[in-house]
Amino acid sequence: MAGKREIIDELTIAPALLRVVADPARSFIVYSLVAQAKTAKQLGAELGWPTTRLYYHLKQLEKHGLIFVERTRMVSGIREKHYRATARDLRLERSELGGGQGKHERDNREALLGFVFDQSRVEIARALEDGRIDITLQAPQVGSLMAYRNVLMLSSEQATRLYQRLHDFWHEYDAIAKAPAKDGHFYAFAVALYPNDLHDDSAASAAAKATAKKRPRKTVEKPR
Repeated sequence: MAGKREIIDELTIAPALLRVVADPARSFIVYSLVAQAKTAKQLGAELGWPTTRLYYHLKQLEKHGLIFVERTRMVSGIREKHYRATARDLRLERSELGGGQGKHERDNREALLGFVFDQSRVEIARALEDGRIDITLQAPQVGSLMAYRNVLMLSSEQATRLYQRLHDFWHEYDAIAKAPAKDGHFYAFAVALYPNDLHDDSAASAAAKATAKKRPRKTVEKPR
């Protein structure tokens, strides 16, 4: 028997841990273990994987405190582990992203950007190569690729409305992720909305200062 331990409502994770949950199977495992404890065999059945393929992922998730062994039992002389998610929800520790230029802060920001953008790029490229994304399809057809980018000039009211709508939409599907379907296919869902002013006053100021330094200084001849 494993030690008695209760699942908590929320676990705040450091940005570096994003690399651990970047794998879609690991994210699925964590949220699949929120409702109840499951064995590697049960998780393998949900994923359509052989049990041996799961052990490395379970070990990494347990090592980083995202899941734990809730209980064990002996089955035909083999100790069977029942895993459980540590928390019902994961929240990123944004204070560690910071606005400074120290190595720790830069590494944390790179971890976040890599988790959202680099991971998405790699997965999309892989899915296009093996045919999981049908590039001939157009949204809203299932199986197509929805990848759009635009730069908008928005008023404060419009920006507030867009942030709110995307926030609500994200939470709707994040709730579904926490109650995963027993069958179906995996889909990746990435959202990005951020200020992107084309006239960066700070950059312009820095450029002006740099230009001023390059200008030759005027010399004034002293009267003899």
